[in-house]
Amino acid sequence: MAEISRRGLFQLSGMAAAGAMLTGCGDGAGSGKSAGGGAKSIKWWDHFNPLKELQAETFAAVQKDAGISVQYTLHQTAKMGEALQLARQSNQLPDVHSNVGLKLPIPALIADGWYQPLQLSPEAEAKIDKSTLIEGVTSIDGKLYSFPIFNARQYWAAIWFNKELVEKAGLDPANPPQTYDEFRAAAKTAQEKAGDAHGWINNLGQPDRIAEQTHFMAQAAGFGGNLGQDFKTGEYVFHSDPYVGVIEFMLSLQKDRLLMPGTNNMNDKVARARWATGAAVYYMDGPWCAGVVKQDMAKFSDKLDVGPMLVPDKGMPVTAYRGPQGGAFWVSGKSGRADLASKVLERLLTPEYAAGLAARMDQPPADLSVLEKADVHPAYKKLIDRFQDECFVAPIPVAKNPEVSKVQRETKDVKPGLGDIVQGAFSGDVADVRKALKELSDKSNKERDRAFAAAKTKGAKVEENDFMFANWKPRTDFTKAMYAG
Repeated sequence: MAEISRRGLFQLSGMAAAGAMLTGCGDGAGSGKSAGGGAKSIKWWDHFNPLKELQAETFAAVQKDAGISVQYTLHQTAKMGEALQLARQSNQLPDVHSNVGLKLPIPALIADGWYQPLQLSPEAEAKIDKSTLIEGVTSIDGKLYSFPIFNARQYWAAIWFNKELVEKAGLDPANPPQTYDEFRAAAKTAQEKAGDAHGWINNLGQPDRIAEQTHFMAQAAGFGGNLGQDFKTGEYVFHSDPYVGVIEFMLSLQKDRLLMPGTNNMNDKVARARWATGAAVYYMDGPWCAGVVKQDMAKFSDKLDVGPMLVPDKGMPVTAYRGPQGGAFWVSGKSGRADLASKVLERLLTPEYAAGLAARMDQPPADLSVLEKADVHPAYKKLIDRFQDECFVAPIPVAKNPEVSKVQRETKDVKPGLGDIVQGAFSGDVADVRKALKELSDKSNKERDRAFAAAKTKGAKVEENDFMFANWKPRTDFTKAMYAG
């Protein structure tokens, strides 16, 4: 077989749409309310902390209407993947769970037996917007495995801030920083004039989360791709200027002593909680920040406000790309109660659940019209409105050719990953950021070469141009019609 060139390889936003990136980022910790076991009982795990009360209310309604009890456990985001792996090893997986932390595309997880198809009623299936269902993302071989409840237009690196401390420092909350230099200046002023607070706090102890934020910020800095891959060529180029610039900017905040000490060991739950106590002024997070604050830090709500994702230079529009939204919840392949689990999942397709989803302020709901009547924090509404102008639907290879899923099944994780490199740069273990990123690019391209060749050997009908999108244009949605181009 001829050697496969790296230039024709994968645009990993398809894996983002199908994998951990799209499971989102609530901030669970510990257990939620549980119902008793029995013949009509299922176990449900997820990590969406702002949805804790909504899930409990929904499960109570299911028990009342259908007699199905749900044993519900809420996990912390950073620990969910490990919990699922351990549960699988001990044959104790729940019947339904979210898939954050598993780090594999949905086709690979399905091939490994993690999930099984849904058993929805025809009435429930009719409620699903079919335009949101994508082979390799929510469906495999024409069988439905999940459905989106969240909206694709979002990014996870917004600048949330303590409005009270900003005002105390003499800054204007109505005009939050938009560029790297403006943020550095604002953080410095706030740190000097707002009492004992540090300028910035972040979750550097959570490599996956810091990687997500770096990916989004690289897009805002001009990177025309997703997860390190160029949309047009399929090449991994982690070492490109946008990525290097983002990391160097964040490191400069540490050098200027604007980053709160100790953040190298903090996950998002700890960092957000410390920020809400007034320990820092600015915090980077996704839209669910408002929901977590409402749920767990209600006294901080009046101080909460948000600004856009930062850009390097004045006048650059904020830009983010994400593939079509994937499913949030999946039926375990080990579950013997897929019929009951599917019946519970049908409740998520009701208007009542959509309205509750909006009110809890996690990721934006798939149907944004429900926000019009929802009682949401002004900062949350402000950010969701921004998303409509700043976020664009990215192309994904599986929508062009479903056979690409066979390549994704062959793909192995590359280490150290982006989050590990960023974390190492802050700790001093990574001295040359661009060199480390170049090594990541080379390893990633080599692994994709290998996976592509392995899939072809096993009969996958894929071509190099399945992973190239030469007709992609910046700041536009990649529509279904464009795949034909």
